[in-house]
Amino acid sequence: MYITDSRTVKDWQKTRESIIDSSDQLEWRKAFKDFFWGRVQSRYLEPIHSLRNDDSYHGYGFTIMTLLCSLIEFLESCYEGKTYRRCHKNELQVHEYNGSKQCFIDFLTKREPFSEKFSEVEAIDFYSSVRCGLLHEASTKNGWRIRGKSDSGVDIVCMETKTVYRDDFEAATIKYIKQYGEELVCDGPLQEAFIRKFDALCG
Repeated sequence: MYITDSRTVKDWQKTRESIIDSSDQLEWRKAFKDFFWGRVQSRYLEPIHSLRNDDSYHGYGFTIMTLLCSLIEFLESCYEGKTYRRCHKNELQVHEYNGSKQCFIDFLTKREPFSEKFSEVEAIDFYSSVRCGLLHEASTKNGWRIRGKSDSGVDIVCMETKTVYRDDFEAATIKYIKQYGEELVCDGPLQEAFIRKFDALCG
């Protein structure tokens, strides 16, 4: 089974052996590039780029933001090393979660550059009105709108006008991913979470 465009479960098992309990930054950089970046790039970013390059601003913004909202949950669950399981809360095992809301809010309020833009109240509103609206009803809710990009190119959202700038949001997501990659190579708990997540993906 392929878990990126070019890496399989067997590839992960080999890489896992080389990085488990390893402090070699080169090995961790390669693991990040081959598996994390490879998965995000092939499953999310390349499809988004294809949509944007063919966009006449007549609806692709909804599709792009839906993909980005889906990606956020993957990014945060990787950071925490958690796996989604549909079950009652009292049935959850260690490193499992059964709801996306807190995962999504944690990402927006704790991970830069998003944490510079979102308070917890604002993150809850965004989750309910944008993320859930798009995924469940193919529509933003409560007055939220999607625009291509802000004048500055880094605004991500404007809370006053309830506007999300999809291109800024994508750029911020890529910035986070690169920061995560730099943190991963020298952070033991983050490395353990990375291994847990990819073990689950390959299980």
